[in-house]
Amino acid sequence: MSASSPTALCTPPQPPPSKSRRLPVPLRLQSLGIDPSLLVGKVLTKLSRSSKHPTLTLDFSDNTTFQILVDGYDPVHRGLPKELEMDSSLEQLLTTGQAHVEWTIKDCALITLTDKAFELREREQQWDQNHTGVAFRFHEDQIWHCVWATLTDHDQGTCVFRSYDDVYVDQLHRSPRKRRAHVPDSPVDLR
Repeated sequence: MSASSPTALCTPPQPPPSKSRRLPVPLRLQSLGIDPSLLVGKVLTKLSRSSKHPTLTLDFSDNTTFQILVDGYDPVHRGLPKELEMDSSLEQLLTTGQAHVEWTIKDCALITLTDKAFELREREQQWDQNHTGVAFRFHEDQIWHCVWATLTDHDQGTCVFRSYDDVYVDQLHRSPRKRRAHVPDSPVDLR
């Protein structure tokens, strides 16, 4: 993450000890998406980050595509800005928005992360927030990579709210591209 990105400027303040509180962790009765372990053994050929939505798309050599998505994100009713964040090595790889690779996924799992969330509006508040991230590593580099989601709000360039949301993996089912049918001027004889 570069120092000029909005999330880099959104670090929590040091709260007075008496004002911090713990917010409840949301519980989901049904998990979303697929089991990330289904990606183990697949060869990743392309990673791409959407410029409009908090989505990371993973294309594989077997012509399957999966996405890392934010739980509850609605492209029509976006609410607070949501953004996918990731470890610095993935961030550097995606500086142009996409990267072409030939890496085999060795491990992939949902993990629980705990980060400091905060609000600086009427009352300064800070709390530990648990959220779900996606962690994976490749045979080629043996480094764990992680993707998670943040929600931020800014007032005159100052971050006044930072929270976290869960992410999940789901398969993207692309419909085959339809060819434009050439309409002949006269009926074709198919005898």
